[in-house]
Amino acid sequence: MADEFTDLTPAQFLEAVVSGSIYPYTEHRIPKRRGGLRTLHTPVPRLSGMQQEILDRLEILPVKFQPHPAAFAYRGGRSVVDCAAVHLRAHTVIRLDIADFFGSIRERHVHASLKDAWTRPTEREYRIDLVEDGNGRRKIGLRRSGRTLDTYTTVRLVTVSPPEPNQTWTNRGTGRRSVLLEATGQSFSVRRPDPVYPHTREGFLPQGAPTSGYLSNIVMREVDEGVTHLAESLGLRYTRYSDDMYFSSRRLVHHDDVDRLVAGVKKALEPLGMRLNAKKTYVARPGARRSVLGILVDGPTPRLTREYKRRITKHVRGAASFGIEQHRHHQNFKDVAALDAHVTGLLSFAHMVEPGWAAKQLADWKRLREIPLETEEPVIGQHGLDLPWDKEVEISQANLAKASIDDLVRGAQRYRSSSDYLQMLEFVGRFKRYAPFNAMVVHIQKPGARYVLSSSEWKSKYRRVLKPGAQPLLIFQPRGPYILVYDVGDTEALPGALPLPKAITAPISVSSRANEKDIAQLWHHTNTNLAPLGIRLTLVDHAAASGGRTYPSRSRGSVERPGSRPGDPPETYPTLFEIEINRNLPLLDRYATLAHELGHLFCGHLGAGPRETWPDRRLQSLSEEEAVKVHARNEVEAESIAYMVLKRLNPDVQMGDYITGHLGPNQQVPEIVALNLTFKAAGLIIDMGKRRISASKLQKPKE
Repeated sequence: MADEFTDLTPAQFLEAVVSGSIYPYTEHRIPKRRGGLRTLHTPVPRLSGMQQEILDRLEILPVKFQPHPAAFAYRGGRSVVDCAAVHLRAHTVIRLDIADFFGSIRERHVHASLKDAWTRPTEREYRIDLVEDGNGRRKIGLRRSGRTLDTYTTVRLVTVSPPEPNQTWTNRGTGRRSVLLEATGQSFSVRRPDPVYPHTREGFLPQGAPTSGYLSNIVMREVDEGVTHLAESLGLRYTRYSDDMYFSSRRLVHHDDVDRLVAGVKKALEPLGMRLNAKKTYVARPGARRSVLGILVDGPTPRLTREYKRRITKHVRGAASFGIEQHRHHQNFKDVAALDAHVTGLLSFAHMVEPGWAAKQLADWKRLREIPLETEEPVIGQHGLDLPWDKEVEISQANLAKASIDDLVRGAQRYRSSSDYLQMLEFVGRFKRYAPFNAMVVHIQKPGARYVLSSSEWKSKYRRVLKPGAQPLLIFQPRGPYILVYDVGDTEALPGALPLPKAITAPISVSSRANEKDIAQLWHHTNTNLAPLGIRLTLVDHAAASGGRTYPSRSRGSVERPGSRPGDPPETYPTLFEIEINRNLPLLDRYATLAHELGHLFCGHLGAGPRETWPDRRLQSLSEEEAVKVHARNEVEAESIAYMVLKRLNPDVQMGDYITGHLGPNQQVPEIVALNLTFKAAGLIIDMGKRRISASKLQKPKE
């Protein structure tokens, strides 16, 4: 493949392709969106040039040999928007998908479709010969001649056959296919190979060849014609775009009619040995998204879906908020050019469907794209960042790296004393607007902060601007890059600004206690989210002084959680850890104990979580003194987590002496306490108490 068979003469190359003695394709396997792999076959340049010439001739065949009007893919002058426009004002949309579309179209099917058209005398007839391109290079091509290229040779040039020997070819021909007998119109199973194709290495249309799309439409002409008549008899409109068959009606389509349609389409596909993919059959009525090829058709004009618009605005707004370079880095594009190509491609499709909306987005993107990519390095002074106050500040990627999570945590040594540490826990627990980790980050940078927003949010939401010398604070976003925010104390009101709400002036002021119903809901959601982490929770009868304990599971059993919807099968996971909680405790104490035990797990005190969800921080072969320090570390971390979780629930919760009882000499917090793990673990437990979380999110390794 590397030399593209340059050692073969044109005649030898043609003979080798037709006989199957060479394999002139490169295979590329790409993942499908819903799992599995798709194999693309790219012809070598010699063969690709010949196929392009064949395609040119296919497109000038008489009308009766051209694709059916219902076929919209692989045809000049037709687009996905044209296909969708047929179905506008749809009350019901039905989509059927043909499984293994190109792999099901065999050489025999292409031969049967071309044998009359290809041998028919036409104005332009061709032969294989050497021709020169515009640069004077000689290549294999098709030239006008007094004779035509025979059908068998043509078909062998436009199909791909498995290399020999190959026993694992997934799309290999069997030589036994159903064919449609024109005389009777009945389908029979041929028990002996077709005379034209006696071998069992019969090829099929390759995805990646220039001729495959157009040939698939020609082969499908009779199917499209039959399905069109069927659809019209049921009062439906029909179009096909490659392997996607769409039907629609401006009235209600009853279930019986849908069943008749599916049965009729299956019967029409049988002569080609094709079948429908039942998993992709879709019927959409009012209340569901009625779309064709991703374009909404429930109204008088084609419209983009909300999800597609979000894909575009995510990039436009992200670049506007954080700078195009920061956004590029967060979205994992190789460079800005790759990001620009991606967004421009999305906008090109959007412009076909909704040109007005797309034009505005494109204008915004072009403006952002023209902003210089390299920003001036901020001046670092002894008091932090000396930055201008009257505009949104962009920080270079290099400085963001310097202000990483680890750097911030390492800079928090002043919180090693018991009073400072407990003060920080108090702040984080009561500062309910932010995740515990971001609340810690704000407190480290500005302990007296009350409420923080970006400068643009202060101006748009509350008509406030930054004061001269305002201190920027850096926080981390779950789904975005790092951003700069400012505390309310560093802002001042513009004329006409309304008084600030209580949520801003007193963000940690909470007037209500948690009730039994809220606690029960927290317990239920948290318990539901334990199974994907391999945790089994058991309530045991112990004395009132006993709380709970956690240990690695000694069994090889499994733990289940109910399906997400009624009737769904339960989800099963291997049991890795056991948590025992005293059922005789009050409900609030029971939940506090669970939070404490989960804190031990999520901080790695008992080993790593499933798929390295949390790290293994066990230490082996410890001296007695070291063991005491590790035990103190574990208890401080776990109880800190429980305290922050409970503080969100009940503002009057008291710390007591449990943490201070584990502090070291001079009431110092152990240096081996991991602040980053502690605050992230608290955030995870809080999230687990809010709702059911998917297993994939729970098992995602923590950074």
